[in-house]
Formats: sequence, structure tokens, C-alpha cells
Amino acid sequence: MRRCYFLVLRTALLSLALVVHGSAWAQCTLPHALTNGQTADATQVMANFNALLTCINNAPAGSNNAIQYKSGTGTLGGVGPLTNGQLVIGSTGGSPQAQTLTPGAGIAITNSSGGITIAATSAAGSGLYNQVASITPTAAGTGLSNWLNQGSSTVADSAVGISINAPSSGTSPNISGRYVAVPTTPYTIKALIAATRNSSNFSGVGIGWYDGTNKLHVVSYTTNNGGAARIEVNKWNSPTSWSANDFVSQSNSFSQPIWLQIKDDGTNVSFAFSQDGSNFLQVHSVAKSSGFLGGSGYSNLIFYANPQGGVTIGTLMSWAQS
Repeated sequence: MRRCYFLVLRTALLSLALVVHGSAWAQCTLPHALTNGQTADATQVMANFNALLTCINNAPAGSNNAIQYKSGTGTLGGVGPLTNGQLVIGSTGGSPQAQTLTPGAGIAITNSSGGITIAATSAAGSGLYNQVASITPTAAGTGLSNWLNQGSSTVADSAVGISINAPSSGTSPNISGRYVAVPTTPYTIKALIAATRNSSNFSGVGIGWYDGTNKLHVVSYTTNNGGAARIEVNKWNSPTSWSANDFVSQSNSFSQPIWLQIKDDGTNVSFAFSQDGSNFLQVHSVAKSSGFLGGSGYSNLIFYANPQGGVTIGTLMSWAQS
């Protein structure tokens, strides 16, 4: 009778082992290894049997349709069940989390049963510039969220882009801008800008670099002492102290909006402009090591307005990085 009891236990033990092995449960560790032909000790058999029961009772973890993972204690854990659009996302030093994707600027995410659809909320541009324009830029999307010399200037995300409204500074130079740290080199920034103004002096709107302390090196769309607009590459000792020009175009009455480009290839920085957004005319280039801001000074990108001669509204209508 005792031998039959052992046979029943051994059969049950093997059956449970097969069930555990054939399922999606985590591997169960038995305290005693039993081999064919071995006379089984009842204490060992019962210890293995109880270990299997404990393993089965602890797995699977979580509710129906949960996803299993090994917890920090060595047992099974469960995350979910997941709702439409949820993914299992890692969390450093912690358990995986059930989270949905968060859309950025110009992106829409639609979640469905077993599916996620990601799409742009608008085309990459529209009308004349649809092949080269970015989505409508915002302060959050571009990272242009830090003020330089704000004063009474204001900024807004509008239907056409980021607008800086800078009150008149009379005949005094007075840059107000928004800046962000540069990306890793090499990179090129192409910006479509417009200026709303009635200047009697040298009102300018442009993009360029700011060293994070005082100095700027920029390309601007500027009125010529109240006359026809021109392209300039300017050096500034501070937002209120112009230093010199590296380049001044003819007063060609360039039409608006106009494309400005800055580029850093890791060795040189350059400035260019375009009327079509595709074909750019380079107007100045210099080695960073000998540039106005120094080797490490080309550290922030800036979009700005200089209301010298009258209230100036600068609008950033496209901002593309490549």
C-alpha cells in the first residue's frame, strides 16, 4: 500500500512538472532532483510536490490578459491588462509600465483595438512652400523658449508661427529674442521669416547664434535707415550694442517672407538666404575657432527682432533642422 502511495505521488509530481513546463509560467525550481530507478524518499517527494504547488499558486500573476514579467523578488509579476494603444514601457530600476504614446507638436495618435495610428496633423507645409516648409513652428516644438533681453517684448504661438512683438526702441539697437541650445554638429537651420514694421531706421528680424552671455552673430532682414530692406550678417557685443557687419547686401527690396539659413559643420559656420526655400545664396562663412563668438561660443540658436526705428513684429513661419 505504501509503495502505491509513492507511485501516486510520483505520477502526480511528474504530471504537474509537465503542466508547468508546457505553459507560459515561469520555470519552477524543485528542491530535490529525483532520477529513474531511485528509491524516492517521502519527505523529498512531498517537498518537491509542495514547491510545485507554491509555484503554480504564484503564477500567473495579475488579472486576466495581463503580461507576465519576473519581479524583483524572483516571482512573477503582471502588468495590464492593456487598454487600446497601451504599450509595455521600461522603467529604469523598476517594474515595466503600461503607457500610451504622447504626441508631439503637429502629431496625432489614434488608438484602436490592437492598433496605433500616428499621423501629422497638417502637411509639411502648404501652398507655394509645401515641399520645403516645416509644420507650423511653436515655442515648444522648436525649443525656442528662453528669453534674451525680453524687456516689454511679448511672444505668441500664432496660426502662422512664433511671433515676437518688440516695442520701439527709437534709434537705439535693442535685440529681443528667444533662444535654445544648439543640436549636435553638423546641422543646418532653415527659417522662413516675416517682418511687420514701419521703420525709420535699422529695424531687423533674423536668426543666428548667441554665446549664452552677451555676444551674438546673426543674419538679419533689415531696413536700410528706413529704406529698402537688405540682408546683413551682424556682430553684436550685447543685445543693445552692435559691433560690426560681416556682410551687407544691396538694398534690393527683397520680398517677404524670406528664408534665412545658418549652418555649422563642426569646423565652420555660415550664413545664407533664399527667396524660394530650396536654393540658398551663401553670404558669409568663417572658421568657428576664429569666429566672432569663439570656438565654443556658437552654443545657442536664436530668433529675434530688433525694433530700432519702430515697433517690429518678427514672425517665424518655418523652422527646419537637417
